[in-house]
Amino acid sequence: DPAQMEEIIASGKADVVEMARAILADPELPNKVMAGREDEIVRCLRCFRCFAERTATVTRCCSVNPLLGREADGMEVLPAAQKKRVLVVGGGPGGMKAALTAAQRGHQVTLCEASDALGGILKGEQAIPFKYDMYRLSLTLARQLELAEVDVRLNTRVTPELATELAPDAMIVAVGSRPAFPPIPGADGSNIVTGDSYYQNREKLTDSVVVLGGGQVGCEGAVHLAQEGKAVHLVEMRGELAPDANCKQRPKLIRMLDSVGVTVHKNCTAKAITAEGVLCTDETGAELLVPGTSVYMAAGRIPNRETVDALHRAAPWVREIGDCFKPSTIRDAI
Repeated sequence: DPAQMEEIIASGKADVVEMARAILADPELPNKVMAGREDEIVRCLRCFRCFAERTATVTRCCSVNPLLGREADGMEVLPAAQKKRVLVVGGGPGGMKAALTAAQRGHQVTLCEASDALGGILKGEQAIPFKYDMYRLSLTLARQLELAEVDVRLNTRVTPELATELAPDAMIVAVGSRPAFPPIPGADGSNIVTGDSYYQNREKLTDSVVVLGGGQVGCEGAVHLAQEGKAVHLVEMRGELAPDANCKQRPKLIRMLDSVGVTVHKNCTAKAITAEGVLCTDETGAELLVPGTSVYMAAGRIPNRETVDALHRAAPWVREIGDCFKPSTIRDAI
């Protein structure tokens, strides 16, 4: 945090503070601090993608800085030769970054978001302390859109009719994804909270929770809920946990599950959700009831293809990005 670094120097504890990953995420960080523009700093998410990518491909990338690793092509966002009217549909991380880049190129940009706030899936991270920087990313991007004078319209769902009325030269569809629910009895129960809605409905979760889904989102949710003092059981139908986490995150995440006392059930398939827990079958076909009076649903994502399909002819040039194309990571969306 810039204030902490300033305090370290001012107090004489150190003469110099050196940053590494923070500068990968935002090479302009020192200049922004000195100019009092701290609300514009794109902060490192501590996702370890830069380390993991280098291990896998000997290149460097960053979840929040798409120019990293492409320095040979130039670090400037160049003005477009022809200025156009650009409509961005969806205010998640991909849509916000696309709108910002288009504005930096000199285009006239309108961003429409169906809900009452920007952020998309990042809004769900504000209630989990160790993921709060992901939510803060949405606030930073929103501030950058404001400074770039992007026309942001909240509570505005784009239909083919509205797109025709706005008459953009180009449209970028970034309408994201939604939580998947297994087709089993009880999946629509009132005792279920998704990762997306947890920040709004955390009071629905009792002191005994079953986390349904052992991908990265489910594992992180389980760690948080256990840290909150809840009894947590994690159910995963595959034989391994968090295969979608990178090679630096995954070992730490699995160790944390053990250290906070999460009970893990691998190779278990959910068959029904009841008021007492989740009825499952294990790899032998035997039934077991995983106890928990509430459920944290983390069973994957479904792209919002209906919206994409409705808009695919609504402008002369249309592209789809982010989770509506394929549910993935912040890095892939940005």
